[in-house]
Amino acid sequence: MFLRPTKRACDGCISRKVRCSGTWPCDTCRSGPKQINCTYFKPARKRGPKVRRPAEIPSDRMPSGCRVSANDLAETTPRDGFVIERSPDSARSWSQTIPQATLAYIVREYQRSSYSVWPVINVKVLLQRLESDNDPSTYCLALALCAATMAQLQLAPLINGDREIECKLLATECLHLREEIKYREHLDARSVLVSLFLHVYHAKINKRNSAMLFIQEAISGARLLKLDDDGMVAREWSKDENVIANCDILFTLLWVSERGYAMHLGLKPSYKSPTWLSDRAQTSENAHVQGLIEHARLFAALDGVITGESNLAGLPASTLTETEAALSTLSLGQGERAPTRMADYCITKEWMRIIIWQEALSRHLLSSTSYLELMTFRFPVHVGRDLLCSLQGFSRSDLLPLGRDQLLKCFEITNSLADTVLCTSFIVASFQGFHVGPQDLLHALYQKLLPFLDQDQTLKSILHVKTAKSLVTAPARALYLGINEQWLGEDQNNDSIDSCLDLATNVRSAISDIPDYSV
Repeated sequence: MFLRPTKRACDGCISRKVRCSGTWPCDTCRSGPKQINCTYFKPARKRGPKVRRPAEIPSDRMPSGCRVSANDLAETTPRDGFVIERSPDSARSWSQTIPQATLAYIVREYQRSSYSVWPVINVKVLLQRLESDNDPSTYCLALALCAATMAQLQLAPLINGDREIECKLLATECLHLREEIKYREHLDARSVLVSLFLHVYHAKINKRNSAMLFIQEAISGARLLKLDDDGMVAREWSKDENVIANCDILFTLLWVSERGYAMHLGLKPSYKSPTWLSDRAQTSENAHVQGLIEHARLFAALDGVITGESNLAGLPASTLTETEAALSTLSLGQGERAPTRMADYCITKEWMRIIIWQEALSRHLLSSTSYLELMTFRFPVHVGRDLLCSLQGFSRSDLLPLGRDQLLKCFEITNSLADTVLCTSFIVASFQGFHVGPQDLLHALYQKLLPFLDQDQTLKSILHVKTAKSLVTAPARALYLGINEQWLGEDQNNDSIDSCLDLATNVRSAISDIPDYSV
């Protein structure tokens, strides 16, 4: 009788190498002289012969057409210790999915509005290479630049046929492409800028961890390329890197960007050494270069507080005072500056002053009787006044290219002023004799920031509640000025007065229902 092989044998039959019926318990285990536990715990093995790997062919027996020559290996080695050239066959096939006309439009918007913020792209050369070359690295750089520009300037999505092109699509396409071209192994200055612009995009959409990782990746790539070395600035850039403008300040831009974002997150920067400013950059007549250098000097003045080896709680009060005094003495140099760069400088300077004051507050160094303005509770009022005076000369189009980073800086100043007004009533009382008090400065700053607060509803709700509460709880100036009922005018009837009183009552009741964010 022919017995068909079972699909699965039990563990005992496999170990004894006998035929198994495949049942449970199987016939062999059940009819044995000893009671054997029939189990099926062992995993089933694949049937059939074992597959053997092909043996490696020695290099001396390999056909001549398959051998790797020394010249082929030389294409992947560093040249001049700086740029790693890309082999033509190192990247997989890729296709340009975003139309060149769309990219060209966004790149021109960058040149018109955001070039003063990131003055490192030669727009003319970039557009020429997009039209003539089939280079994935240049296309990847254009995608990252366009994604950052659309996010910063809040550009509306562009319609291309049935397709809607927005900043998220550009960033996703850029991320996929740079993985295909193996940017880590074929590193150049364009790869560093791609990481920088991806940092800007993710910071704008408030993805903090991703933004911090991208800017640190840019710093690490720049250090591998020795961009932080003063002796490398005079190097002749390769043909593929002519798309980069103002090469001398590339690492300075990365240094400033990482320090500013790390301070927002309360982290230490990865590159702790102070940046160097080349002689050629400092003597440059380019207004954008000079603006970035002046911006870097602000961070250099604060460098002792940011990167101090000891904890901030261990810094002496004199260090905070000297740092704030050094920041106060800095000012923009002579010459014409772009309005966006000037606004960036003014906002950053006042933000750094309030950061130092917050450190003094956290260490319980403030006193109402201190002769140092920094060590008093009135300091946010003066910083808020200086910030408001600086912002009065700039329009919305001047502030928009600065993005979320500057919104957070202004929020820090305004929020500190609001907490001071709400928590220290004697500060408001000390300004009663003035036409403009702290609550008026707070209200003015809130109105100035209101168009940008729509980007972040959380920040908007916090400032809205604090500003409304400070205005309602502030002393009524009309009462202290001795104004009586005749000030209302004889032509106003009682109904209008009653409606005003009802409105004030409704405002008070509405504010009492809003959650308290003042702590």
